[in-house]
Amino acid sequence: MRHYYSLLIIVLFLLPMASQAAQLKAVTDRTRTSLEESFSLELRATGGVDGEPDLSVLEKDFELLGRSQSSQIQIINSDISRTTTWSLSLLARSAGKKQIPPLCIGNDCSDPVVIEVLPSGQVNSASNSGSELLLEVSAEPTKLWVQSQLLYKVRLLTRLNFLQASLTEPEPFGVEAVVQKLGDDRNYEAERNGLRYRVVERSYAIFPQQSGRLTIPAIRFGAQVAEGGGRGYDPFNQRTRQLRKHSEEISVEVLPAPDSGGRSWLPASDLRLEDDWQQPPRLTVGEPATRTITLRASGLPAAQLPPLIVVVPDEVRSYPDQPNREDLFNENGVLGTLQQKVALVPTSPGTLHLPEIKVDWWDLQSEHWRQTVLPAIELEVLPATNQPVVAAVPPAVQPNDLKTTEEQHATAPVAPVAVDPGYWPWLSLVLGSGWLLTLLLLLNGKLARRRNEKSQGQEEVMPSPREANRELQQAIKSGDLGLVRSALLKWGAALFPGNRPGNLDELAVLCGEPLKQQLEAFSRSLYSRTAEPWDAHELILVVRQVERERCGAKSIDRLPPLYPQ
Repeated sequence: MRHYYSLLIIVLFLLPMASQAAQLKAVTDRTRTSLEESFSLELRATGGVDGEPDLSVLEKDFELLGRSQSSQIQIINSDISRTTTWSLSLLARSAGKKQIPPLCIGNDCSDPVVIEVLPSGQVNSASNSGSELLLEVSAEPTKLWVQSQLLYKVRLLTRLNFLQASLTEPEPFGVEAVVQKLGDDRNYEAERNGLRYRVVERSYAIFPQQSGRLTIPAIRFGAQVAEGGGRGYDPFNQRTRQLRKHSEEISVEVLPAPDSGGRSWLPASDLRLEDDWQQPPRLTVGEPATRTITLRASGLPAAQLPPLIVVVPDEVRSYPDQPNREDLFNENGVLGTLQQKVALVPTSPGTLHLPEIKVDWWDLQSEHWRQTVLPAIELEVLPATNQPVVAAVPPAVQPNDLKTTEEQHATAPVAPVAVDPGYWPWLSLVLGSGWLLTLLLLLNGKLARRRNEKSQGQEEVMPSPREANRELQQAIKSGDLGLVRSALLKWGAALFPGNRPGNLDELAVLCGEPLKQQLEAFSRSLYSRTAEPWDAHELILVVRQVERERCGAKSIDRLPPLYPQ
């Protein structure tokens, strides 16, 4: 009963508050702000309130970034007062003097509030945020060719500690372009107007694919900072504000490619060819050797590099691999790398001449066509190892020796030249005999192993069908399908000693129906990923039936049942 009295007293105290009309008041934390930072607006309702304020009237001139609500009840000398506060974080959409219109809850409305919004870039003396946060962008070169690199850098300079921060990516328009971020952000310190800033620098490489006007819109930065900037604050009771900053827009004219005269369009600030055969190696007939040629282009991605054409003479067979492409990043942007490996197999000894390799490209620095050349190289090719020399240079012959040789040829009878085969036929005969002897030994050993296995199988003590049946029942009771399979094969061997089954399929053929159906169901359960159902009791009954037909009853029925009652 005491609880009901207490509840009645509380209701009587709250009735005056409910009947009292609410008083609304709108208060801002400052009267002057900037387009780049938010400000706080508090709507305080004193007395009873029924409903929520209509905030749609703010959408025309302000952006609502966040809102929260709190309530407070005070009892002073039996007087009860209740205050409800809506805290709003607003960001102006345009500069100038803006009026926050009356905010209403039902028929109760607040008074309008005027706030001055400074344009972007102007310092708000109240918070001095303009000098604590800077956003810079740069793009070079100023003269851009189609498919060449535009190095775009974004630098955020700050003296604040951010609770949350975000930075948009460049999204060029006007012409089709490919944007590639260059590695990780750089962090360092810099000085502006005598102030020290922490700098976060982010770099991009932009490759326009068409000529025309390329426009990079403003980069937008948003952050949440604790009130008071980088100074100490209480993390459990802190007030925050939103900051927004945007960079300037950049527009560049993209020039079309000049007349190439049939050459590939490769706009780069530098292009080099490298060969790992700077010191020409010695090659051997029939033995492959790999040559690696690397093409490096500054300011050009690897995807735009053409495959290298390596021309080889007729006495060499070449097997080129697929080119390996890779992009590296440095302070100058993209360094595209193409690596081409070619396996060369010479077919004849002597001096091998590999022609030079040429690559035409457009020099962005001097703005004219250039050609990078990998010089030709000459290699010595040795005869194949352990083979007679294919070609040999005869020694120089003196005139007197030549005359004597001619006389010998004139007096000597013409006869076929007999070539001494040397030791090769004998060596071939020995090797062939050894191979034949080895083959005979292997066949003899295999036959001996088979005879041994057969004799061991014959000597193995074969269990009786009754014993094999008992082992089968024990295996089924254990639930191990592998043991059941082995027991079934052992039972089949005991039942058909002259034609032992090697697997369940052979056992099913020997026994026929109905055991064949039971064995197929068991095999599905044994070899499938999911446990297929099979009837163990029915399997034993069919096994006994086959034994009766094969051997007669022979006390099979006297075996204990598989599942005793």
